[in-house]
Amino acid sequence: MSAGKVKAAKVRVHEPSDGNPGVDGHFHVYVYDVFHKTFAAGESFDTVERAAAFQRHEQERIYSEQEAAPELFDLPFISSDPELLARVERDGDYKQRLMRDLTSEARGRGRGH
Repeated sequence: MSAGKVKAAKVRVHEPSDGNPGVDGHFHVYVYDVFHKTFAAGESFDTVERAAAFQRHEQERIYSEQEAAPELFDLPFISSDPELLARVERDGDYKQRLMRDLTSEARGRGRGH
């Protein structure tokens, strides 16, 4: 197993809420704006390894561009949900759960610095 695959195996992929179809077999990188509590589209990839590489690249770019405490940096994340942006607008429970999960990741990142 290559080093890229080992790193990608440790990546968390956020799944759509229960009972919601729409998974297309791709891995989508979205960006969560922790400060404004909004979501933005990123890129879509066929493999989790490519999505993880893009996620790491985006995180490095964000760290160099934003001037904020680490827990307030925008957070790129991977989801298997191609309809995530529409789903967070329709489903308040899904949005709250996703925001809670991502906010805890952001806090962990802040403590790590």
